Amino acid sequence: MAGAHQPAEGQVAVADGPTKWRKSGQCESLNCVEVALDEAHVAIRNSASPDGPFIEVTATAWRVFCAALRAGEFNR
Repeated sequence: MAGAHQPAEGQVAVADGPTKWRKSGQCESLNCVEVALDEAHVAIRNSASPDGPFIEVTATAWRVFCAALRAGEFNR
């Protein structure tokens, strides 16, 4: 997300420029997870702190994480 990457229109997620953040339509509070995507990276933040820090992972790592969630690998 940093550097010279030029994401497609509507898929902007850069640490040093404009960012399009998305959150679940099921979020009913101000304390939800938001993500910003581009082809190679995903940024993740708390919606209650839009100016606060975020973490950044590769798109591949995000897909693996989401697949594990769907498979119930984190269920207790």
